[in-house]
Amino acid sequence: MSRLPISVRLALLSTASLGVLLLLVGVLVHHQLGTALRAGVDQQLVDLASALPSRLAEDGLGDPTGDDELGGLELSEPVIQLVDRRGQVVSASEDSAAGAPLLGPADLARARAGEAVLRTVTDEEAEDALRALAVPYDDAGQVAVVAAELEDVEDAQAALVAGYLPAAGLATLLAGLLGYGIARRGLAPVRRATDEALAISAADLSRRLSPPARLDEVGRLVHTLNGMLDRLSAAVARERTFTADSSHELRTPLAILTAEVELARDRTEDPAVRAGLGTALQEAGRISGLVDDLLLLARADAGSLETHRPLDLDDLVGGVLARFATLAARRGVRLQTGGAAVVRGDAAGVERAVANLVDNALRHTPEGGAVSVEVRATGPVSAEVVVRDTGPGVPPDRLPGLFDRFSRVDDARHEPGGAGLGLAIVAAVAAAHGGRVTAANSTPSGLTVTLGLGPADGSPQQSGGRRGAAPRLERSQEP
Repeated sequence: MSRLPISVRLALLSTASLGVLLLLVGVLVHHQLGTALRAGVDQQLVDLASALPSRLAEDGLGDPTGDDELGGLELSEPVIQLVDRRGQVVSASEDSAAGAPLLGPADLARARAGEAVLRTVTDEEAEDALRALAVPYDDAGQVAVVAAELEDVEDAQAALVAGYLPAAGLATLLAGLLGYGIARRGLAPVRRATDEALAISAADLSRRLSPPARLDEVGRLVHTLNGMLDRLSAAVARERTFTADSSHELRTPLAILTAEVELARDRTEDPAVRAGLGTALQEAGRISGLVDDLLLLARADAGSLETHRPLDLDDLVGGVLARFATLAARRGVRLQTGGAAVVRGDAAGVERAVANLVDNALRHTPEGGAVSVEVRATGPVSAEVVVRDTGPGVPPDRLPGLFDRFSRVDDARHEPGGAGLGLAIVAAVAAAHGGRVTAANSTPSGLTVTLGLGPADGSPQQSGGRRGAAPRLERSQEP
């Protein structure tokens, strides 16, 4: 039940609460009705018993059912017995009652002592419930027992149940539907705020939740979330400014350091010194690459990428694969490419993103495997670059965080010592171009990453440029 929406849970709880309440009310009314009706029967039995002595002295028991016999009492077929001191029925209003007394010896003894005894008994022959009253009849120790069937009481209670249960069920159902409608209406501001919050991403923290009309609990929650977004936006802006400024400041000293180390390495003849300076140059190159990554991320976050220039994706992918051809041949990995499309985008940013995807695929493809890069148009101004490898893939539970900055998914997709920015740059470039990047494990092995550029609308590729309708080109680079 915890997985159900709050509106459904509130409706179910209100329905269950009303159902239990109506059940308790029904039980109470059923009991009170039975008590009241039995009290009426008891009073009629008392009236009948008080009328017996004078009538019996003149006419005997006879037929006590007529209005002229018992003063218009409404009892249905009353049963009358006269029981002597020995507990024997000496007279009865009908033959079926001439056998054993309706009440036991203890009740008859209490009646002889002058006490009126009321009991609910069962007629063994008819198997009907009877209400019996025992009173002293004369000084000889005889007891008069008058009884009436409780069929009318039971019928009235059954009629109450037959009418009450459908009405209570319908009321419970209507209460559930009404409760669901009220809960849906009451939670509408929460759903609206949830939809707006889902549209807010780290790439654009300028959006805010719509202010509510009333400052109730939901309104205060929305104001609190907007305040939190303000603080997050300010913190992210400071972080991005610091990253961009520090990266710019680091480029010049790194370039000078690299040049000085290269000059020192070229002038020395000592092999050990040359080896140490070579290692220093490699580390400086890694630092420079990290700085370049941070600068690219800062430009993407700031919206500084030039995403309006025409970009020939198949030429760009061909150039990237040409750069990795030697590395792929050394590792025994085949490089394959195909497809063509023209989009508008930042050439340097897209090239860096594709290069990161190819580099990541090469590093995790075993010898004899293959890395394929497919370009396909998805709309007039949109396309996809699909990179597939035959490596080990990524654990399914780590796929959602694959493109987070500085994230490392164990050693399945990252080399030791990596900064975790390669795939984050791919995601930033895709977002800057109005697209998105997705990753999925391939069958039987490997990883497929799809870099979307531009808003895909499913319309056919427009004619234009040197490629017209962008016919599919199949090319392959073998090591």
